[in-house]
Amino acid sequence: MATGVKLRVAFIGSGKVANELALIFLFKGIEITGISSRNHESGNSLAERLNCPFMADPNELKADLIIIATNDTSVKALNTTLKTESDVVYTAGVVNLADVPNGNWGVFYPLQTFTENRHLTVDEVPILLESKNIELQNKLEALCEKIGFQYEYCSSVDRQKYHLAAVFVNNFVNHLFHKAQVQLQENSLNWDMLKPLIEETVAKLTDFSAFDSQTGPARRNDQSTILTHESLLSKEDVNLYHVLTNSIQKTYTHE
Repeated sequence: MATGVKLRVAFIGSGKVANELALIFLFKGIEITGISSRNHESGNSLAERLNCPFMADPNELKADLIIIATNDTSVKALNTTLKTESDVVYTAGVVNLADVPNGNWGVFYPLQTFTENRHLTVDEVPILLESKNIELQNKLEALCEKIGFQYEYCSSVDRQKYHLAAVFVNNFVNHLFHKAQVQLQENSLNWDMLKPLIEETVAKLTDFSAFDSQTGPARRNDQSTILTHESLLSKEDVNLYHVLTNSIQKTYTHE
């Protein structure tokens, strides 16, 4: 597909990923022909925002490309129930394309976290692509270039590894932020005091590896500080502190 050819796109799903991608597509001039979702309320709401029809039955969608922006379980279910001649891609992180028998399916995986009412720019959403045929691969490449996405071809196995790494740097780290917020709130302390530290922790990764950037009592084996920290924590949080401290200490065993 040449970059200048118009591409009609439809979405299955009406969650955070579907909303963000659809709005980016619309802003970049991609024609969106329909939305289908098991959640009729959110599906109709998204369709209204996009000025396109809502269709309860995804088999009624008419498009050159259908994007399934749902969880992994729904993708697997749609693999058997969706009957269409359109090309189909899904945004799920760990569904292996080799397990999908349909020859016109592929992957359009945004390697990013999406939050309701928080919008991202195109250059903040890298895309991992995979396809079962060269025609769909060319179509996905042209779509990314038209919108301006940074993209990379990636096997299902490598995408699963990217997804795992993303869980570490986003989901797990965010949970640790939550633990810190709770600990400060319980002691009437100011979360804003930690924001420069958070920003510097991430900024350092531009110039150094995470291995070289590591600091703190676990790396320097400061047992006095570690014991003091543990005395301030609940039993559940002490276990988490132990796991992370032990992992850091094993990483720097030979120092």
